[in-house]
Amino acid sequence: MNRRNTRPFALLAVAVLMLACALPSLAPTPAPLPTFDPNSLYTVIVETANAAATQTALKLPPTFTPTLTLVPTKTPTVIPSPTATFYFVVATITVPPTQIPLGVSDQKYDCQIISQTPLNNSVIAKSSVFEARWLVANIGKSGWDSNNADYHYTGGSRLHQGGIVRDLESSVSPGNTIELLISMQSPAEAGTYSTSWKLNVGKNEFCPLDLTIIVE
Repeated sequence: MNRRNTRPFALLAVAVLMLACALPSLAPTPAPLPTFDPNSLYTVIVETANAAATQTALKLPPTFTPTLTLVPTKTPTVIPSPTATFYFVVATITVPPTQIPLGVSDQKYDCQIISQTPLNNSVIAKSSVFEARWLVANIGKSGWDSNNADYHYTGGSRLHQGGIVRDLESSVSPGNTIELLISMQSPAEAGTYSTSWKLNVGKNEFCPLDLTIIVE
């Protein structure tokens, strides 16, 4: 070959070699591959499951949830044990006048004075009106018939008001009692005064009723 004809081919070869060396640097740098996070897969799975559960819940009909109502519990009441109560009954022996034994007196007509008001030697104000009372029991062997029995003034100061004879209000059998009343008035002068009365049945006079007062 002619030397002139080979020269252009040599230049072309050199140019090709130079381009071949320059091509790697001229080519664009490829983008790096993304780094794979293994945990992202689990995140996607969980989010997908939650979304599915939400969608399912929206599709389901509403569910009735009963409300629990607490019933109050009754607190037991403590009942105290019964305490025994003891009552002591003290018997009082009272002998009523009506239970005076019969025949305590050998007399046919006799009496026992059970009580007297006012008591002897009581202080009474001047010119005071008061009532003398004697509770007497028939301790004789015979009864006092109101048709023929009375009590009358026999002596001493005249303190009584009204008549000197008082009839019995009722008959009194042996062992029973009767209350004899006499309305009286104390003298206007201070001093000690005594008056006497007696019971009588028919012609039988008995049971002296004596009263002494101190007038001040």
